[in-house]
Amino acid sequence: MTVLLVTLTILENFIFSEDASANPDSQGTAIYSPPPYFLEIQEEVTVVKDLVYSDSDHARLDIYRPADMTENLPLVLWIHGGGYVGGSKDTRQDYAMALAHEGYVVANIDYALAPEQLYPGPIFQANEALAFLEQYAHLYRADFSHIFFGGDSAGAQIASHLAAAVSNEELATDMEFLPAIAADNVRGVLLMCGLYNMDTVRATGFQNIDTFLSAYTGTVPFESFEHIDQLSTVQHITEDYPPAFITVGDADPFVSQSKELVAALEAENVAVDTLFFNGKGLLHEYQYSLHTEEAQLAFEWMIAFMDANSR
Repeated sequence: MTVLLVTLTILENFIFSEDASANPDSQGTAIYSPPPYFLEIQEEVTVVKDLVYSDSDHARLDIYRPADMTENLPLVLWIHGGGYVGGSKDTRQDYAMALAHEGYVVANIDYALAPEQLYPGPIFQANEALAFLEQYAHLYRADFSHIFFGGDSAGAQIASHLAAAVSNEELATDMEFLPAIAADNVRGVLLMCGLYNMDTVRATGFQNIDTFLSAYTGTVPFESFEHIDQLSTVQHITEDYPPAFITVGDADPFVSQSKELVAALEAENVAVDTLFFNGKGLLHEYQYSLHTEEAQLAFEWMIAFMDANSR
């Protein structure tokens, strides 16, 4: 366990360093750039920081909303990535504020990380955040009948899994999970560069995937984890799964994972909007480089998806 912790610390420092993108072997852009109009966003979005949503570890969230809002607005629950072992809500703040600027109340959450917290901890913490937000929704003018779950990378897997647990009673029973909200209130999921099938994820060759998932499951190899099938969102899609917006860079090893999820959704006649690319060389987490045309396009398409499913 000591060796694993040291390895994860080194990986976290690399993944989230400003210079990581300079390494040709890096599979992520590691370039988190705000949109060109971010000064305007800062002036027009109200920020409430570090609300404690439960007594579990690292249970804090930030709320962003339009400063001039005059009516209740749809709620977005955003779950950060980082291989289950790193990252924080603060690394997604600019993006969450940009979402809020488009007419949404955004709750950007932290959760306890692996290996100190194992699966299914983040799913239950996200559910605790929803319970907290429903209790205090009136304070932040959030419309709790119109909710979106969003996330990137490992956060996309957690968000997709949360949506499955809320909409699939059999999965919820297997997990001993009691959803804090009604499935009908979830109007969509926003999934970026995620992993969704534990049977095929190793074959993607994603850097350090074995280390990340072994840390999350507490099992080596991760495929031998007793409940590994629960993590495969593709196995838990029903006709009640919410509509999905899915995107991934064309040079991201997780392209195949996104396409597998699309196929599972379409097989159950779930509405799905996709944004895939060819010949662009877009790496993992491309969508956060908001100075690029492709990331701006992804943002525009995501907002259009949300508007169509919430208005």
